[in-house]
Amino acid sequence: MASALVTTPIAVARAFSPGHVTGFFEVPGQQTNPLHKGSKGAGFSIDAGISTAVHLYEGKGSKILINGKAAKARETEVSQWVVDQYLRDESYFAKVDHDVGIPVGFGLGSSGAAALSTSYALNAALGSKLSATEAAQLAHRAEIACRTGLGTVIAEYSGGFELRRTAGAPGIGTIDSIPLANYKAVILCMAPISTRAFLANRMDEINGLGGKMLARLSESRDVNEFLEMSFQFAQTLGLTEGRCRAPLEALRAAGIPASVALFGQTVFTLVPEERAVKAAGALKGFGGTVLVCNIGTGARVLKDR
Repeated sequence: MASALVTTPIAVARAFSPGHVTGFFEVPGQQTNPLHKGSKGAGFSIDAGISTAVHLYEGKGSKILINGKAAKARETEVSQWVVDQYLRDESYFAKVDHDVGIPVGFGLGSSGAAALSTSYALNAALGSKLSATEAAQLAHRAEIACRTGLGTVIAEYSGGFELRRTAGAPGIGTIDSIPLANYKAVILCMAPISTRAFLANRMDEINGLGGKMLARLSESRDVNEFLEMSFQFAQTLGLTEGRCRAPLEALRAAGIPASVALFGQTVFTLVPEERAVKAAGALKGFGGTVLVCNIGTGARVLKDR
């Protein structure tokens, strides 16, 4: 049971992780060490994401909130895994509050962002003196343990438009960043898909195709080729049909290549800033939520407000 909170916390820290969209990926041969597990592929971070505040009090236990409200255990299992690792040898009560600025379950990397921002904030609040890379590795382990993601944490740790060349946690996997100045991400979130269920059922279709695409994109380093290959990848998995079909066609009719985020009924594109209004306009009328975001930088501890 959690201890009663005193009025004044012993320590407070805040951290932010960007959301992330994966266009295509593959999972290399199985590794036993969770730090070496993960995926290769390509995607981009956005400047919307999750900010996490940690308040430490005397006592034992933890409480996790989402936007200031108590959350169900299944909604916070990745964050709880991180909290349990930090507090297992500590005598503190931790109140962890996620300020969630992206739709959850729509392929925008929310579980990785929650794990990463929680790890950064707890590391700072406790004065654990882990490096940023070590704190991110703990978040990666949380995603692997909870089976909610494979390559999201290293991408959100790095930020930007990235190629994940080798699998693994930050400090082990390798990232190649591609400059993408003056671009906007335009995203339509319509319905969630369970990453856990998809990873369990469709891995044979994913492996091979993603690796070939990564090799091609490593040569061209072209954003439009990324979008086209992402579309081919999603199409192979049947994700471009159903509810995503009409908004994809609307963007293509406007001369804008687009694809579906992995994993969600979420249509996305990357366009120069001057075309963002046109892209967002093409996505109106399909329901859901339209986001227009900048390309995001990597996760970080926030200074006290």
